[in-house]
Amino acid sequence: ARTPPRAPVRLCSRPRRSIIAPSANRENSMPNMPTRRPRAAELLAPAFRTALWRVYDHLGQLIVLNLIWLGLLVPVVTAPAATAALFDIARRIARNEPHGVRVYFRSFADLLLPSLGLGVFSVGVLFIIWVGVDFYSHLGGALRYPGYLLAALLVWLGVFVLLMQAHLMPVLVHGDQRFIAVLRKSALLTLDNIPFTVGILVQTAALAALCVVTGAGLVLIAGSIVAVLLVSGHRVLLRRYRPDDPELEDEPETRTWRDLWRPWESKARG
Repeated sequence: ARTPPRAPVRLCSRPRRSIIAPSANRENSMPNMPTRRPRAAELLAPAFRTALWRVYDHLGQLIVLNLIWLGLLVPVVTAPAATAALFDIARRIARNEPHGVRVYFRSFADLLLPSLGLGVFSVGVLFIIWVGVDFYSHLGGALRYPGYLLAALLVWLGVFVLLMQAHLMPVLVHGDQRFIAVLRKSALLTLDNIPFTVGILVQTAALAALCVVTGAGLVLIAGSIVAVLLVSGHRVLLRRYRPDDPELEDEPETRTWRDLWRPWESKARG
Protein backbone atom coordinates (compact mmCIF):
# COMPACT_ATOMS: atom_id res chain seq x y z
CA ALA A 1 0.00 0.00 0.00
CA ARG A 2 1.19 3.49 -0.78
CA THR A 3 1.82 5.71 2.24
CA PRO A 4 0.08 9.10 2.22
CA PRO A 5 2.33 12.12 1.62
CA ARG A 6 3.53 13.93 4.73
CA ALA A 7 2.47 17.44 5.45
CA PRO A 8 5.22 20.01 4.91
CA VAL A 9 7.14 20.81 8.06
CA ARG A 10 6.99 24.49 9.19
CA LEU A 11 10.37 25.62 10.33
CA CYS A 12 8.98 28.52 12.37
CA SER A 13 5.58 28.51 13.99
CA ARG A 14 5.77 32.13 15.19
CA PRO A 15 3.74 34.56 13.05
CA ARG A 16 5.72 37.04 11.06
CA ARG A 17 5.67 40.52 12.63
CA SER A 18 4.89 43.48 10.50
CA ILE A 19 7.50 46.21 10.40
CA ILE A 20 4.95 48.83 9.42
CA ALA A 21 2.09 48.38 11.86
CA PRO A 22 3.94 49.34 15.10
CA SER A 23 5.28 52.58 13.65
CA ALA A 24 1.87 53.57 12.31
CA ASN A 25 0.50 53.87 15.83
CA ARG A 26 3.66 54.88 17.65
CA GLU A 27 2.18 58.00 19.20
CA ASN A 28 -0.66 56.01 20.79
CA SER A 29 1.56 53.18 21.99
CA MET A 30 4.04 55.52 23.73
CA PRO A 31 2.03 58.39 25.22
CA ASN A 32 4.68 59.31 27.80
CA MET A 33 7.56 59.99 25.45
CA PRO A 34 9.60 63.03 26.62
CA THR A 35 9.27 66.16 24.55
CA ARG A 36 12.16 67.51 22.52
CA ARG A 37 14.61 69.70 24.40
CA PRO A 38 14.19 73.24 23.07
CA ARG A 39 17.18 74.91 21.51
CA ALA A 40 18.69 77.96 23.16
CA ALA A 41 17.50 80.24 20.34
CA GLU A 42 13.91 79.09 20.89
CA LEU A 43 14.14 80.35 24.49
CA LEU A 44 16.24 83.45 23.93
CA ALA A 45 14.03 85.03 21.26
CA PRO A 46 10.78 85.18 23.32
CA ALA A 47 12.70 86.23 26.42
CA PHE A 48 14.33 89.14 24.59
CA ARG A 49 11.07 90.24 22.93
CA THR A 50 9.12 90.04 26.19
CA ALA A 51 11.78 91.98 28.07
CA LEU A 52 11.82 94.84 25.57
CA TRP A 53 8.05 95.19 25.65
CA ARG A 54 7.99 95.15 29.44
CA VAL A 55 10.53 97.94 29.50
CA TYR A 56 8.43 99.82 26.95
CA ASP A 57 5.24 99.41 29.01
CA HIS A 58 6.85 100.52 32.29
CA LEU A 59 9.49 102.91 30.96
CA GLY A 60 8.72 105.86 33.23
CA GLN A 61 8.79 103.86 36.44
CA LEU A 62 11.89 101.92 35.42
CA ILE A 63 13.74 105.17 34.74
CA VAL A 64 12.94 106.40 38.26
CA LEU A 65 14.05 103.09 39.77
CA ASN A 66 17.22 103.08 37.69
CA LEU A 67 18.17 106.50 39.06
CA ILE A 68 17.57 105.25 42.62
CA TRP A 69 19.66 102.16 41.84
CA LEU A 70 22.54 104.31 40.60
CA GLY A 71 22.44 106.34 43.80
CA LEU A 72 22.57 103.20 45.94
CA LEU A 73 25.59 101.92 44.00
CA VAL A 74 27.76 104.71 45.43
CA PRO A 75 28.04 103.07 48.88
CA VAL A 76 29.55 99.80 47.69
CA VAL A 77 28.05 97.86 50.57
CA THR A 78 24.51 98.59 49.37
CA ALA A 79 25.17 97.78 45.71
CA PRO A 80 24.16 94.07 45.89
CA ALA A 81 20.88 94.84 47.67
CA ALA A 82 20.10 97.68 45.26
CA THR A 83 20.64 95.32 42.33
CA ALA A 84 18.63 92.51 43.91
CA ALA A 85 15.73 94.90 44.58
CA LEU A 86 15.78 95.94 40.91
CA PHE A 87 15.56 92.27 39.91
CA ASP A 88 12.66 91.80 42.32
CA ILE A 89 10.85 94.70 40.65
CA ALA A 90 11.39 92.98 37.30
CA ARG A 91 9.89 89.80 38.74
CA ARG A 92 6.89 91.73 40.06
CA ILE A 93 6.36 93.35 36.67
CA ALA A 94 6.31 89.91 35.05
CA ARG A 95 3.67 88.76 37.56
CA ASN A 96 1.61 91.99 37.41
CA GLU A 97 2.24 92.71 41.09
CA PRO A 98 2.74 96.13 42.73
CA HIS A 99 6.17 97.45 41.80
CA GLY A 100 6.51 101.08 42.83
CA VAL A 101 9.28 102.94 44.62
CA ARG A 102 7.97 101.93 48.03
CA VAL A 103 8.02 98.27 47.01
CA TYR A 104 11.58 98.71 45.76
CA PHE A 105 12.82 99.90 49.15
CA ARG A 106 10.90 97.10 50.88
CA SER A 107 12.65 94.57 48.64
CA PHE A 108 15.94 96.34 49.30
CA ALA A 109 15.53 95.77 53.04
CA ASP A 110 14.41 92.14 52.65
CA LEU A 111 17.26 91.21 50.30
CA LEU A 112 20.05 93.18 51.96
CA LEU A 113 21.80 90.31 53.75
CA PRO A 114 21.27 87.51 51.17
CA SER A 115 22.43 89.69 48.27
CA LEU A 116 25.41 90.99 50.26
CA GLY A 117 26.57 87.43 50.88
CA LEU A 118 26.28 86.58 47.19
CA GLY A 119 28.12 89.75 46.19
CA VAL A 120 30.99 89.13 48.60
CA PHE A 121 31.20 85.52 47.42
CA SER A 122 31.32 86.43 43.72
CA VAL A 123 33.91 89.18 44.11
CA GLY A 124 35.99 87.11 46.54
CA VAL A 125 36.05 83.99 44.37
CA LEU A 126 36.94 85.95 41.23
CA PHE A 127 39.72 87.76 43.11
CA ILE A 128 41.16 84.48 44.42
CA ILE A 129 41.01 83.00 40.92
CA TRP A 130 42.81 86.03 39.47
CA VAL A 131 45.56 85.77 42.12
CA GLY A 132 45.88 82.04 41.45
CA VAL A 133 46.15 82.51 37.69
CA ASP A 134 48.82 85.16 38.16
CA PHE A 135 50.77 82.96 40.58
CA TYR A 136 50.67 79.67 38.65
CA SER A 137 51.36 81.28 35.28
CA HIS A 138 54.66 82.71 36.58
CA LEU A 139 56.10 79.50 37.96
CA GLY A 140 59.44 78.53 36.46
CA GLY A 141 61.71 75.55 36.15
CA ALA A 142 60.13 72.09 36.39
CA LEU A 143 56.82 73.58 37.55
CA ARG A 144 56.39 75.78 34.50
CA TYR A 145 54.03 73.55 32.48
CA PRO A 146 52.08 72.22 35.51
CA GLY A 147 51.63 75.86 36.48
CA TYR A 148 50.23 76.66 33.05
CA LEU A 149 47.79 73.77 33.41
CA LEU A 150 46.60 74.93 36.81
CA ALA A 151 46.28 78.51 35.55
CA ALA A 152 44.17 77.31 32.60
CA LEU A 153 41.89 75.33 34.95
CA LEU A 154 41.43 78.42 37.11
CA VAL A 155 40.58 80.50 34.05
CA TRP A 156 37.81 78.07 33.13
CA LEU A 157 36.58 78.12 36.72
CA GLY A 158 36.45 81.91 36.54
CA VAL A 159 34.48 81.71 33.29
CA PHE A 160 31.97 79.41 34.98
CA VAL A 161 31.59 81.78 37.95
CA LEU A 162 30.98 84.64 35.52
CA LEU A 163 28.33 82.59 33.70
CA MET A 164 26.62 81.90 37.02
CA GLN A 165 26.01 85.62 37.43
CA ALA A 166 23.22 85.35 34.84
CA HIS A 167 21.24 83.20 37.28
CA LEU A 168 22.23 84.37 40.77
CA MET A 169 19.89 87.34 41.15
CA PRO A 170 16.92 85.78 39.31
CA VAL A 171 17.18 82.66 41.49
CA LEU A 172 17.44 84.82 44.61
CA VAL A 173 14.24 86.78 43.91
CA HIS A 174 12.25 83.77 42.64
CA GLY A 175 12.55 81.39 45.55
CA ASP A 176 14.75 80.16 48.37
CA GLN A 177 17.04 82.91 49.64
CA ARG A 178 19.46 80.64 51.50
CA PHE A 179 23.04 81.19 50.42
CA ILE A 180 23.93 77.58 49.58
CA ALA A 181 20.58 76.94 47.87
CA VAL A 182 20.97 79.95 45.58
CA LEU A 183 24.53 78.96 44.63
CA ARG A 184 23.55 75.35 44.01
CA LYS A 185 20.55 76.21 41.82
CA SER A 186 22.52 78.81 39.88
CA ALA A 187 25.37 76.36 39.26
CA LEU A 188 22.98 73.60 38.12
CA LEU A 189 21.11 75.95 35.79
CA THR A 190 24.40 77.09 34.30
CA LEU A 191 25.70 73.55 33.78
CA ASP A 192 22.45 72.35 32.22
CA ASN A 193 21.98 75.40 29.97
CA ILE A 194 25.41 76.56 28.80
CA PRO A 195 24.25 77.79 25.34
CA PHE A 196 21.27 79.65 26.82
CA THR A 197 23.41 81.22 29.55
CA VAL A 198 26.01 82.40 27.04
CA GLY A 199 23.26 83.73 24.77
CA ILE A 200 21.45 85.69 27.48
CA LEU A 201 24.75 87.22 28.62
CA VAL A 202 25.56 88.22 25.03
CA GLN A 203 22.15 89.91 24.79
CA THR A 204 22.78 91.63 28.12
CA ALA A 205 26.21 92.84 27.03
CA ALA A 206 24.79 94.15 23.75
CA LEU A 207 22.07 96.15 25.51
CA ALA A 208 24.53 97.46 28.09
CA ALA A 209 26.96 98.51 25.34
CA LEU A 210 24.13 100.30 23.53
CA CYS A 211 23.27 102.16 26.73
CA VAL A 212 26.92 103.15 27.19
CA VAL A 213 27.19 104.41 23.62
CA THR A 214 24.07 106.56 23.96
CA GLY A 215 25.23 107.97 27.28
CA ALA A 216 21.72 108.80 28.47
CA GLY A 217 20.77 105.13 28.38
CA LEU A 218 23.49 104.32 30.89
CA VAL A 219 22.02 106.76 33.39
CA LEU A 220 18.33 106.27 32.69
CA ILE A 221 17.66 102.63 31.89
CA ALA A 222 20.78 100.39 31.81
CA GLY A 223 20.27 98.62 35.14
CA SER A 224 16.53 98.23 34.70
CA ILE A 225 16.70 96.78 31.21
CA VAL A 226 19.38 94.26 32.26
CA ALA A 227 17.27 93.15 35.24
CA VAL A 228 14.12 92.80 33.16
CA LEU A 229 15.96 90.81 30.47
CA LEU A 230 17.61 88.36 32.88
CA VAL A 231 14.37 87.84 34.81
CA SER A 232 12.43 87.26 31.60
CA GLY A 233 15.03 84.75 30.46
CA HIS A 234 14.98 83.02 33.83
CA ARG A 235 11.21 82.60 33.76
CA VAL A 236 11.30 81.22 30.21
CA LEU A 237 14.02 78.79 31.27
CA LEU A 238 12.16 77.61 34.36
CA ARG A 239 9.17 76.56 32.26
CA ARG A 240 11.33 73.72 30.95
CA TYR A 241 11.51 72.30 34.46
CA ARG A 242 8.10 73.36 35.82
CA PRO A 243 5.73 73.56 32.83
CA ASP A 244 2.61 73.42 35.02
CA ASP A 245 3.66 76.07 37.54
CA PRO A 246 0.99 78.81 37.48
CA GLU A 247 3.47 81.38 38.81
CA LEU A 248 5.49 81.07 35.59
CA GLU A 249 2.56 81.50 33.21
CA ASP A 250 3.31 84.80 31.50
CA GLU A 251 0.93 86.16 28.90
CA PRO A 252 2.53 85.58 25.48
CA GLU A 253 3.71 88.76 23.79
CA THR A 254 2.04 89.13 20.40
CA ARG A 255 2.90 92.74 19.58
CA THR A 256 5.24 93.51 16.72
CA TRP A 257 7.67 96.34 16.00
CA ARG A 258 4.89 98.14 14.15
CA ASP A 259 3.02 98.49 17.45
CA LEU A 260 6.02 100.33 18.85
CA TRP A 261 5.29 103.27 16.56
CA ARG A 262 1.49 102.85 16.45
CA PRO A 263 0.48 101.69 19.94
CA TRP A 264 -3.15 102.66 19.39
CA GLU A 265 -3.47 99.88 16.83
CA SER A 266 -2.46 97.19 19.32
CA LYS A 267 -4.91 98.61 21.88
CA ALA A 268 -7.66 98.50 19.26
CA ARG A 269 -6.90 94.85 18.50
CA GLY A 270 -6.87 94.04 22.20
